[in-house]
Amino acid sequence: MRSTKLPSWTKRLLGLDPVPGPPHVFSIDTRVLRYGCFHHGPQGFVYEASESVELPAEIFDEGPLGAPLRAPQDFAAVVEDFCRRLPEPVKEASLVLPDTWLRLTFSEIGELSRKIPAREQMLRWKLKRLVPFRIEDLRISAEPVTPFPTQEEPARVLIGFAIERLLSQIEDAFAAAGIEIGRITNTTLAVGASVEHGLDPDDLAGLVTVQPDAYTLSFMRRGEPLLYRYKAISEGVVGSSVRRDLRLTTSFLQQHFAETPLRRLFLAAPREEEDIWLEWLYEELGVAPEPLAFEHFQISRTQVGPTWLETAPLLGAVSLKVA
Repeated sequence: MRSTKLPSWTKRLLGLDPVPGPPHVFSIDTRVLRYGCFHHGPQGFVYEASESVELPAEIFDEGPLGAPLRAPQDFAAVVEDFCRRLPEPVKEASLVLPDTWLRLTFSEIGELSRKIPAREQMLRWKLKRLVPFRIEDLRISAEPVTPFPTQEEPARVLIGFAIERLLSQIEDAFAAAGIEIGRITNTTLAVGASVEHGLDPDDLAGLVTVQPDAYTLSFMRRGEPLLYRYKAISEGVVGSSVRRDLRLTTSFLQQHFAETPLRRLFLAAPREEEDIWLEWLYEELGVAPEPLAFEHFQISRTQVGPTWLETAPLLGAVSLKVA
Protein backbone atom coordinates (compact mmCIF):
# COMPACT_ATOMS: atom_id res chain seq x y z
CA MET A 1 0.00 0.00 0.00
CA ARG A 2 1.00 3.64 -0.37
CA SER A 3 2.07 5.81 2.52
CA THR A 4 1.53 9.55 3.08
CA LYS A 5 1.30 11.42 -0.21
CA LEU A 6 3.80 14.18 -0.85
CA PRO A 7 2.92 17.49 -2.55
CA SER A 8 3.43 17.98 -6.28
CA TRP A 9 6.55 20.13 -5.84
CA THR A 10 8.38 17.10 -4.46
CA LYS A 11 7.68 15.07 -7.61
CA ARG A 12 8.74 17.52 -10.29
CA LEU A 13 12.45 16.73 -10.08
CA LEU A 14 11.93 12.97 -10.23
CA GLY A 15 9.40 13.31 -13.04
CA LEU A 16 7.00 11.04 -11.14
CA ASP A 17 3.77 12.99 -11.55
CA PRO A 18 0.54 11.52 -12.98
CA VAL A 19 0.20 14.06 -15.80
CA PRO A 20 1.34 12.77 -19.23
CA GLY A 21 4.47 14.51 -20.38
CA PRO A 22 4.91 16.59 -23.52
CA PRO A 23 6.06 14.81 -26.71
CA HIS A 24 9.38 16.66 -26.63
CA VAL A 25 12.33 15.59 -24.48
CA PHE A 26 15.99 16.55 -24.15
CA SER A 27 18.87 14.72 -22.51
CA ILE A 28 22.17 16.24 -21.44
CA ASP A 29 25.53 15.01 -20.28
CA THR A 30 28.95 16.61 -20.41
CA ARG A 31 29.42 15.52 -24.01
CA VAL A 32 26.12 15.59 -25.91
CA LEU A 33 22.79 17.41 -26.00
CA ARG A 34 20.05 15.20 -27.49
CA TYR A 35 16.47 15.81 -28.54
CA GLY A 36 13.64 13.41 -29.27
CA CYS A 37 9.99 13.84 -30.25
CA PHE A 38 7.45 11.04 -29.72
CA HIS A 39 3.78 10.90 -30.65
CA HIS A 40 1.18 8.29 -29.75
CA GLY A 41 0.24 5.98 -32.59
CA PRO A 42 -2.26 3.10 -32.82
CA GLN A 43 0.47 0.55 -32.00
CA GLY A 44 2.62 2.53 -29.59
CA PHE A 45 4.87 5.57 -29.65
CA VAL A 46 6.17 6.88 -32.96
CA TYR A 47 9.69 8.32 -32.79
CA GLU A 48 9.14 11.34 -35.02
CA ALA A 49 12.42 13.21 -34.73
CA SER A 50 15.92 12.80 -33.34
CA GLU A 51 18.67 15.39 -33.17
CA SER A 52 21.95 15.71 -31.26
CA VAL A 53 24.93 18.01 -30.97
CA GLU A 54 28.30 17.61 -29.28
CA LEU A 55 28.97 20.07 -26.49
CA PRO A 56 32.22 22.03 -26.16
CA ALA A 57 34.45 20.63 -23.41
CA GLU A 58 34.84 24.02 -21.71
CA ILE A 59 31.13 24.33 -20.81
CA PHE A 60 31.00 21.86 -17.93
CA ASP A 61 33.12 21.56 -14.84
CA GLU A 62 33.65 18.28 -12.97
CA GLY A 63 32.45 17.22 -9.55
CA PRO A 64 31.13 14.18 -7.66
CA LEU A 65 27.56 15.43 -8.20
CA GLY A 66 28.34 17.24 -11.39
CA ALA A 67 29.05 20.95 -11.01
CA PRO A 68 27.57 24.31 -12.01
CA LEU A 69 28.24 25.30 -15.60
CA ARG A 70 31.67 26.74 -16.18
CA ALA A 71 30.37 28.82 -19.07
CA PRO A 72 26.57 29.20 -18.77
CA GLN A 73 26.45 31.80 -21.55
CA ASP A 74 28.14 29.39 -23.96
CA PHE A 75 25.71 26.64 -23.04
CA ALA A 76 22.76 28.98 -23.55
CA ALA A 77 24.09 29.85 -27.01
CA VAL A 78 24.41 26.17 -27.93
CA VAL A 79 20.88 25.45 -26.71
CA GLU A 80 19.41 28.39 -28.62
CA ASP A 81 21.14 27.44 -31.87
CA PHE A 82 20.26 23.75 -31.43
CA CYS A 83 16.58 24.44 -30.75
CA ARG A 84 16.34 26.85 -33.66
CA ARG A 85 17.27 23.97 -35.99
CA LEU A 86 14.70 21.48 -34.64
CA PRO A 87 12.04 20.29 -37.12
CA GLU A 88 9.19 21.89 -35.16
CA PRO A 89 8.88 24.60 -32.49
CA VAL A 90 9.16 23.39 -28.89
CA LYS A 91 7.45 25.25 -26.06
CA GLU A 92 7.55 22.63 -23.30
CA ALA A 93 9.79 19.61 -22.80
CA SER A 94 11.02 17.02 -20.32
CA LEU A 95 14.69 16.66 -19.40
CA VAL A 96 16.83 13.58 -18.68
CA LEU A 97 20.04 14.03 -16.68
CA PRO A 98 22.84 11.55 -15.94
CA ASP A 99 22.54 9.64 -12.67
CA THR A 100 25.69 11.41 -11.48
CA TRP A 101 23.87 14.76 -11.61
CA LEU A 102 20.50 13.56 -10.29
CA ARG A 103 21.10 10.99 -7.54
CA LEU A 104 18.57 8.79 -5.79
CA THR A 105 18.40 7.34 -2.31
CA PHE A 106 15.76 5.71 -0.13
CA SER A 107 14.88 6.67 3.40
CA GLU A 108 12.49 5.54 6.08
CA ILE A 109 10.44 8.42 7.37
CA GLY A 110 7.74 9.17 9.93
CA GLU A 111 4.58 11.18 9.53
CA LEU A 112 5.08 14.24 7.34
CA SER A 113 3.63 17.66 8.08
CA ARG A 114 0.94 18.94 5.74
CA LYS A 115 2.83 22.22 5.51
CA ILE A 116 5.28 22.31 2.62
CA PRO A 117 8.13 24.12 4.45
CA ALA A 118 8.00 21.59 7.30
CA ARG A 119 8.02 18.68 4.84
CA GLU A 120 11.02 20.06 3.02
CA GLN A 121 12.83 20.59 6.31
CA MET A 122 12.18 16.96 7.28
CA LEU A 123 13.41 15.65 3.93
CA ARG A 124 16.55 17.78 4.09
CA TRP A 125 17.24 16.59 7.63
CA LYS A 126 16.92 12.98 6.48
CA LEU A 127 19.09 13.55 3.43
CA LYS A 128 21.82 15.26 5.46
CA ARG A 129 22.35 12.01 7.34
CA LEU A 130 22.60 9.98 4.14
CA VAL A 131 24.81 11.88 1.68
CA PRO A 132 28.17 13.72 1.86
CA PHE A 133 26.98 16.90 0.13
CA ARG A 134 25.99 20.37 1.30
CA ILE A 135 22.23 20.03 1.64
CA GLU A 136 21.79 23.80 1.35
CA ASP A 137 23.08 23.63 -2.24
CA LEU A 138 20.65 20.94 -3.39
CA ARG A 139 17.25 20.80 -4.97
CA ILE A 140 15.40 17.81 -3.58
CA SER A 141 12.37 15.76 -4.54
CA ALA A 142 10.60 12.79 -3.00
CA GLU A 143 8.07 10.12 -3.86
CA PRO A 144 6.48 7.66 -1.38
CA VAL A 145 7.06 3.96 -2.06
CA THR A 146 5.86 0.79 -0.35
CA PRO A 147 7.59 0.31 3.02
CA PHE A 148 9.66 -2.79 3.75
CA PRO A 149 7.92 -5.07 6.28
CA THR A 150 10.92 -4.97 8.65
CA GLN A 151 11.56 -1.22 8.65
CA GLU A 152 11.22 0.86 11.83
CA GLU A 153 9.51 4.00 10.49
CA PRO A 154 5.96 3.82 9.07
CA ALA A 155 6.78 5.21 5.62
CA ARG A 156 9.51 4.97 2.99
CA VAL A 157 10.38 7.54 0.34
CA LEU A 158 12.56 7.73 -2.74
CA ILE A 159 14.52 10.99 -2.58
CA GLY A 160 16.10 12.62 -5.61
CA PHE A 161 18.65 15.40 -5.27
CA ALA A 162 20.77 17.55 -7.56
CA ILE A 163 22.77 20.78 -7.43
CA GLU A 164 20.27 23.65 -7.47
CA ARG A 165 22.56 26.05 -9.32
CA LEU A 166 23.28 23.54 -12.09
CA LEU A 167 19.59 22.83 -12.62
CA SER A 168 18.74 26.53 -12.59
CA GLN A 169 21.42 27.28 -15.17
CA ILE A 170 20.11 24.54 -17.46
CA GLU A 171 16.50 25.66 -17.04
CA ASP A 172 17.48 29.29 -17.69
CA ALA A 173 19.27 28.31 -20.91
CA PHE A 174 16.17 26.58 -22.24
CA ALA A 175 13.91 29.40 -21.04
CA ALA A 176 16.03 31.84 -23.03
CA ALA A 177 15.31 29.67 -26.08
CA GLY A 178 11.57 29.85 -25.34
CA ILE A 179 11.28 26.35 -23.82
CA GLU A 180 9.88 25.53 -20.40
CA ILE A 181 11.42 22.47 -18.77
CA GLY A 182 8.69 20.65 -16.85
CA ARG A 183 9.57 17.28 -15.43
CA ILE A 184 13.21 16.37 -14.79
CA THR A 185 14.36 12.79 -14.27
CA ASN A 186 17.53 10.73 -14.52
CA THR A 187 18.67 7.99 -16.87
CA THR A 188 17.80 5.07 -14.60
CA LEU A 189 14.24 6.20 -13.87
CA ALA A 190 13.65 7.04 -17.53
CA VAL A 191 14.97 3.73 -18.88
CA GLY A 192 12.96 1.87 -16.25
CA ALA A 193 9.80 3.65 -17.37
CA SER A 194 10.48 2.75 -21.00
CA VAL A 195 10.35 -1.02 -20.34
CA GLU A 196 7.74 -1.07 -17.56
CA HIS A 197 4.77 -1.74 -19.86
CA GLY A 198 6.09 -5.22 -20.69
CA LEU A 199 6.39 -6.40 -17.07
CA ASP A 200 3.99 -8.54 -15.10
CA PRO A 201 2.92 -6.29 -12.18
CA ASP A 202 3.91 -8.88 -9.54
CA ASP A 203 7.28 -9.73 -11.06
CA LEU A 204 10.50 -8.41 -9.57
CA ALA A 205 12.54 -6.84 -12.39
CA GLY A 206 16.03 -5.39 -12.45
CA LEU A 207 17.80 -2.81 -14.58
CA VAL A 208 21.51 -2.15 -14.98
CA THR A 209 22.53 1.07 -16.72
CA VAL A 210 26.16 1.63 -17.68
CA GLN A 211 26.89 5.32 -18.17
CA PRO A 212 30.23 7.03 -18.97
CA ASP A 213 31.04 7.88 -15.35
CA ALA A 214 28.88 5.45 -13.35
CA TYR A 215 26.72 2.38 -13.38
CA THR A 216 23.48 1.81 -11.50
CA LEU A 217 21.58 -1.23 -10.28
CA SER A 218 17.86 -0.76 -9.73
CA PHE A 219 14.94 -3.06 -9.07
CA MET A 220 11.22 -2.46 -9.46
CA ARG A 221 7.89 -4.16 -8.86
CA ARG A 222 4.28 -3.06 -9.35
CA GLY A 223 5.42 0.07 -11.11
CA GLU A 224 7.60 1.45 -8.33
CA PRO A 225 11.34 1.37 -7.53
CA LEU A 226 12.43 -0.86 -4.64
CA LEU A 227 16.23 -0.66 -4.65
CA TYR A 228 18.79 1.65 -6.24
CA ARG A 229 22.58 1.44 -6.10
CA TYR A 230 24.89 4.00 -7.73
CA LYS A 231 28.57 3.30 -8.33
CA ALA A 232 30.96 5.89 -9.75
CA ILE A 233 33.46 4.87 -12.43
CA SER A 234 36.72 6.79 -12.19
CA GLU A 235 39.26 4.79 -14.18
CA GLY A 236 37.27 2.12 -15.92
CA VAL A 237 35.11 -0.72 -14.61
CA VAL A 238 36.95 -3.34 -12.56
CA GLY A 239 35.38 -6.77 -12.77
CA SER A 240 36.18 -7.79 -9.19
CA SER A 241 34.48 -4.73 -7.71
CA VAL A 242 31.43 -5.14 -9.95
CA ARG A 243 31.08 -8.79 -8.98
CA ARG A 244 31.38 -7.92 -5.30
CA ASP A 245 28.68 -5.28 -5.63
CA LEU A 246 26.42 -7.70 -7.49
CA ARG A 247 26.86 -10.30 -4.75
CA LEU A 248 25.89 -7.75 -2.09
CA THR A 249 22.84 -6.85 -4.15
CA THR A 250 21.88 -10.51 -4.49
CA SER A 251 22.12 -10.96 -0.72
CA PHE A 252 19.89 -7.93 -0.16
CA LEU A 253 17.26 -9.23 -2.58
CA GLN A 254 17.27 -12.66 -0.97
CA GLN A 255 16.88 -11.09 2.45
CA HIS A 256 13.97 -8.79 1.60
CA PHE A 257 12.31 -10.59 -1.32
CA ALA A 258 12.90 -14.27 -0.58
CA GLU A 259 9.48 -15.21 -1.94
CA THR A 260 9.75 -12.96 -5.00
CA PRO A 261 12.52 -14.20 -7.30
CA LEU A 262 14.06 -11.93 -9.91
CA ARG A 263 12.18 -12.58 -13.18
CA ARG A 264 13.56 -10.04 -15.64
CA LEU A 265 16.90 -8.24 -15.82
CA PHE A 266 17.51 -5.51 -18.40
CA LEU A 267 20.91 -4.20 -19.45
CA ALA A 268 21.41 -0.71 -20.85
CA ALA A 269 25.09 -0.54 -21.81
CA PRO A 270 27.25 0.61 -24.72
CA ARG A 271 27.49 -2.11 -27.35
CA GLU A 272 31.21 -2.57 -26.83
CA GLU A 273 30.63 -3.32 -23.13
CA GLU A 274 27.56 -5.55 -23.40
CA ASP A 275 29.31 -8.93 -23.49
CA ILE A 276 31.32 -8.50 -20.30
CA TRP A 277 28.29 -7.13 -18.41
CA LEU A 278 26.13 -10.01 -19.65
CA GLU A 279 28.70 -12.42 -18.22
CA TRP A 280 28.95 -10.65 -14.83
CA LEU A 281 25.21 -10.31 -14.39
CA TYR A 282 24.34 -13.88 -15.32
CA GLU A 283 27.03 -15.37 -13.08
CA GLU A 284 26.25 -13.22 -10.03
CA LEU A 285 22.48 -12.67 -10.24
CA GLY A 286 21.52 -16.00 -11.81
CA VAL A 287 19.16 -14.50 -14.39
CA ALA A 288 19.82 -14.14 -18.11
CA PRO A 289 20.17 -10.39 -18.77
CA GLU A 290 18.30 -8.84 -21.70
CA PRO A 291 20.18 -6.13 -23.61
CA LEU A 292 17.83 -3.36 -24.71
CA ALA A 293 16.19 -4.18 -28.05
CA PHE A 294 13.17 -3.12 -30.12
CA GLU A 295 10.86 -5.72 -28.58
CA HIS A 296 11.26 -4.23 -25.11
CA PHE A 297 9.59 -0.95 -25.98
CA GLN A 298 6.08 0.28 -26.65
CA ILE A 299 7.16 1.83 -29.91
CA SER A 300 5.96 1.33 -33.47
CA ARG A 301 8.51 3.42 -35.33
CA THR A 302 11.97 4.57 -34.38
CA GLN A 303 14.82 6.57 -35.84
CA VAL A 304 17.74 5.14 -37.77
CA GLY A 305 21.02 5.87 -36.02
CA PRO A 306 20.44 6.32 -32.27
CA THR A 307 21.20 3.26 -30.16
CA TRP A 308 18.68 1.95 -27.64
CA LEU A 309 20.95 3.26 -24.90
CA GLU A 310 20.25 6.73 -26.34
CA THR A 311 16.61 6.15 -27.27
CA ALA A 312 15.31 4.45 -24.11
CA PRO A 313 15.80 7.41 -21.72
CA LEU A 314 14.06 9.79 -24.14
CA LEU A 315 11.14 7.42 -24.66
CA GLY A 316 10.90 6.74 -20.95
CA ALA A 317 10.76 10.44 -20.08
CA VAL A 318 7.77 10.84 -22.39
CA SER A 319 5.93 7.86 -20.90
CA LEU A 320 7.00 8.33 -17.26
CA LYS A 321 4.06 8.67 -14.90
CA VAL A 322 2.53 7.21 -11.75
CA ALA A 323 -0.95 5.71 -11.69
